[in-house]
Amino acid sequence: MPSATATAETAKRADGVRDTIDSIIVALILAFVFRAFIVEAFIIPTGSMGPTLYGAHIEHRCRNCGYTYAVGVREDDLHESFVVICPNCAYALDRIETRGRPRPTSAGDRILVHKWPFDISMERLGPQRWDVIVFKDPKDGKQNYIKRLIGMPQQVLEILDGDIYAASASAVPESLRAALLRPPAPGHARALPEADRSALDRALRIQRKPRSAQESLWMLHYDHDYPPLERHGDAPAWEEAGGPEPSGWNAQTPVVTFDGRSGEHALALTGKPIRDFFAYNREMLNAIGMQQLRTVGDVRLRFVLTPRGRSGELAMLLTKREDEFRATLHADGRVTLAHRGDPRRRMRELASAHSDAISPGRPVHVEFENVDYRVTLRINGRTVLATTDAQYAPDPGRLRGLRDGEGRPPRVALIASGLPLDARHLAVHRDVYYRSVAGDAGGGLFQENSVPGWGTPGRPIYLRADEFFVCGDNSPASKDSRMWTASEAAEFLRGRGEAYQAGTVPRDQLIGQAFFVYWPAGHRLGEYGLPVIPNVGRMRIIR
Repeated sequence: MPSATATAETAKRADGVRDTIDSIIVALILAFVFRAFIVEAFIIPTGSMGPTLYGAHIEHRCRNCGYTYAVGVREDDLHESFVVICPNCAYALDRIETRGRPRPTSAGDRILVHKWPFDISMERLGPQRWDVIVFKDPKDGKQNYIKRLIGMPQQVLEILDGDIYAASASAVPESLRAALLRPPAPGHARALPEADRSALDRALRIQRKPRSAQESLWMLHYDHDYPPLERHGDAPAWEEAGGPEPSGWNAQTPVVTFDGRSGEHALALTGKPIRDFFAYNREMLNAIGMQQLRTVGDVRLRFVLTPRGRSGELAMLLTKREDEFRATLHADGRVTLAHRGDPRRRMRELASAHSDAISPGRPVHVEFENVDYRVTLRINGRTVLATTDAQYAPDPGRLRGLRDGEGRPPRVALIASGLPLDARHLAVHRDVYYRSVAGDAGGGLFQENSVPGWGTPGRPIYLRADEFFVCGDNSPASKDSRMWTASEAAEFLRGRGEAYQAGTVPRDQLIGQAFFVYWPAGHRLGEYGLPVIPNVGRMRIIR
């Protein structure tokens, strides 16, 4: 017969086991609750959000300029060699070799998604324009999609010249809202009365991106830290402008210099035009060719300037169609911003300021950009000068009449006079361009009955209460709100009748806001090893 001590020990062990089991059950319950209501992990399946987020891809280093970039791949691609085009130097003779064995690929970015803010009825915590959000695929309600939120409830939205425009539903006629909710006749776009269209033009406002989102949406055009070894075709270069005589500029190395001679001397960016090119979209480019790319007018020039003298000036030039903007940094700290809309006229000064950061021998970070019809000059991250809507604003009616990406390519130049200087990390970026027509071989941004997509020029969409509009950052290769048709929608959405509008994401299909890449493509153990080493440098907040 067991002793009292043994019985007590057995009971104690049993209590310990029960406590452990209880703890595990509680931990599992908390984990499920946490996953269901607070934060959940997802993996990016495709490249429609590149370069903000990547799906399956290969990291490739250009043999001509050394720039490393991502190329989208499928399983079949891993067994064959293929040609890629560098987004920096336009080197199109590069080939990814498999050497007779499958090329290892990197899986999509793994991200964390806030879920609870979308479940709380608080406007400030809910979905906001330019958030990156996860939601249920309208086609089946099971697959998760990720896009950028660009259209909000109770607004009329229209994409014009690559930018997002919206008007409050209360600011447009009720007749227009009713017309936008009527399905178009077979083979025709909606016919909007001229009075309604004029009222919409007066109400539409460009939707400027907050700086945090804009940083994610700047896409590389050319980085002079990676100059090409060989120039061919459209290879970019900084070249002296104004004739065969020496100008004092030297751009033969990554550090660009000017010797301080008098008179205005220009250094212009030449080569490939600024277009909505994505190196990631290898298959699409093979199908449609480079001629289907769109001209992008929203551009940023960025560099680190070190003045070497106490007199003279450096000007930066950006153009967008007929508009030409010039920001000038004077050695004494005076800064000016000027504009002209006609090349036959003189530049007109719009604003001036003073910056104490400009002094001989002191490096300063300079950014000059024209994006979303706002021209801005920043020095060391601080906005020094910017245009106002009274000085520079879009005309929706005029933009609606342009073809997608129509217009002369923008020009970018540096113009120096009397100021010796160094310019390091000289780079040009372009903004995201939301296409009105998709870039596939069939011309395809078309809905049922061959009617162009939702929210495109001349086909605005009215978003009712609890309806959202989303687009991918990789606009040429993103199937998103512009392209979703009623016939593709899942049965449970079609069953809602008029309560569901094709091209929208209903509020009850939202999952949450993507906020952190916790596991980007990892470093491999050897060329073909597993990517198990964390790539800490690319872990990042999602903007």
